[in-house]
Amino acid sequence: MKKRILNFFFYVICILLCLIFLFPFVVMLFGSLDGETKYAVTLTSWFPTQFSLKQYQSVLSVGGRMSRWVLNSVIISVIPTITGVFLDALLGYIFAKKRFPGRQLIFWYFMAAIMVPYQATIVSNYLLYSWLGWINTYWAFLIPGMWTVLYMFMMRQNIAAIPDALLEAARIDGAGEWRTFLQIVLPVSKPGLSTVAIFSFMNNWNNVMGPLIFTTSEKMYNLVVGLSSLNQQSASFNMQMTAGVITFIPMFLVYMAFQKYFVDGITVGSVKG
Repeated sequence: MKKRILNFFFYVICILLCLIFLFPFVVMLFGSLDGETKYAVTLTSWFPTQFSLKQYQSVLSVGGRMSRWVLNSVIISVIPTITGVFLDALLGYIFAKKRFPGRQLIFWYFMAAIMVPYQATIVSNYLLYSWLGWINTYWAFLIPGMWTVLYMFMMRQNIAAIPDALLEAARIDGAGEWRTFLQIVLPVSKPGLSTVAIFSFMNNWNNVMGPLIFTTSEKMYNLVVGLSSLNQQSASFNMQMTAGVITFIPMFLVYMAFQKYFVDGITVGSVKG
């Protein structure tokens, strides 16, 4: 009886936490579907008085700017994700399975870079990108996003869990280093690759500081910054919620596409046995 009561309260608490977590998303969705333009809402006035898609029509009717912002977001999100996943996996494989002088020193040198706040490097990065002519270009996002120390560390932990006997068997069968990496390591590391891909895409898609600092032209804005500029021009509650839904959808789709590998990718390498 006591156990049933504890389970009951446990489930009630879980349901309440889920409702609290989902509430902002529900408000965002219904706010974007409200046919009445509102500039201020209360806890009881956010529910639509009439459902309509006119808020989406308003956002999507900004001419060629919207399509350009979407294109920019796709370029600075998809390309760094693809190159980053491959290079992070390659570096993770090298640091996890290869033996060479100074390996640990180089690895921990890279790890020390994580301790440096991104804000501390903004000025030096801007001066460097300006000297290279990368301001208002895609290069300011594509080149730095080719690999990330944190994701390299995640892939190192993932690949370290692969039995050495499996790699040795591939070498005995005549596979070289590249073939072993491409045909053995990468397929076995799908959970880790999917996790890194999700994190990388979300980080690049939601990048606000980079476009604000390294782009001065509106046509180079990504979708997040572009919609934020629209919110400043027409700061209605409905416009803000609509912009939130539009920027959220791609991340949700990417997560749903890779979610079956996500948990495995997070936990792999954390338990030995």
